[in-house]
Amino acid sequence: MGRFEGKSVIVTGASTGIGRATAQLFAREGAMVTICGRKEAALAVRNFLL
Repeated sequence: MGRFEGKSVIVTGASTGIGRATAQLFAREGAMVTICGRKEAALAVRNFLL
């Protein structure tokens, strides 16, 4: 069980860089992750990988 199991988080700037890494970390820790950012294509790929 992860530290964020059953929690919801919103990560802005999740298409690249620190935002992307943060979204991945929250997902690994069991959170329900909502992502947003400026690069729609990168977000679509990120959403698939999460």
